[in-house]
Amino acid sequence: MEGISKKQQIIEAAIACFSEKGYRGTSIQDIADALGIAKGSMYFYFKSKEDLLHSICKYYLELLEMSIAHIDENSELEPREKLREMVAQGYKQYDEHKGFIMILMQERFELNDEIHGLIVKMRRRGLLSSQRTISKLYGPEVEPYACDAALLFHSFIDCYLSLVILENKRFDVEDLADFVMQRMDEIVHGMIKSKAKTVLGKGILEQWESSAAMVRQGGKADVMQEVAAMRAAVEQAALPGDQMDEILSSLHVIEAEFEKAEPQPIVMKGMLSFIKSMKVAELKKHLPKLEQYIKEQIG
Repeated sequence: MEGISKKQQIIEAAIACFSEKGYRGTSIQDIADALGIAKGSMYFYFKSKEDLLHSICKYYLELLEMSIAHIDENSELEPREKLREMVAQGYKQYDEHKGFIMILMQERFELNDEIHGLIVKMRRRGLLSSQRTISKLYGPEVEPYACDAALLFHSFIDCYLSLVILENKRFDVEDLADFVMQRMDEIVHGMIKSKAKTVLGKGILEQWESSAAMVRQGGKADVMQEVAAMRAAVEQAALPGDQMDEILSSLHVIEAEFEKAEPQPIVMKGMLSFIKSMKVAELKKHLPKLEQYIKEQIG
């Protein structure tokens, strides 16, 4: 497991244990035993089993949002290719993270506000990305229908994916992408030709954009979003395990400090200085943003 942080090792071991014994049937001791570490060392990274579960949810939701962003921001893909890739992405993510998804399907959990917010944010990001791509693909005539078309597009993806998850049905992803795109062509051209009355119209897009802008505005959301982006970048970088653990622990301190009613600037600035001293290329673009956000909020 060289190059994988201790936190990531715990997450992967937890998923394996949860998949085998169920969430409620798995103890912190079981996960520690699977890793061959002392139970007490687990609490350095996670306060409880529930905290571990929420961290797993957060980790995968951030990965999903990053995959959407990667498609959305890929200038080499034509609009039709982007939509096809969005169809395929859901199935790729399911195959890669099947164990975790099955945990969520088998047992009911009360997810905290942060996880709920991440789910809403991810869904909004996907819908906005699809709406913009549909507008580029079909031209100005589709503008009145682009929001409804984006929702229908995601309905196709969600419904077929539900058969994979619930019924263990398998599809050829390329054939499915072809099928979905052909149906989208028919739906979009049909709405344009018939001058269909829309359900959502364009107004909802302004609300989505406004909500997305609120997430991007200065404040706690910006700090937390940048910390999340840095954490994801570190966990995907080829770093020695010890170095990765130290950076992730520093990010955790920043996050925890900012949650306090009266955060201490010296603590967060000290953690930032420590992370800078690591000279990790993957964090170069994130550090100035985080530093500025913190300066704006607490001086």
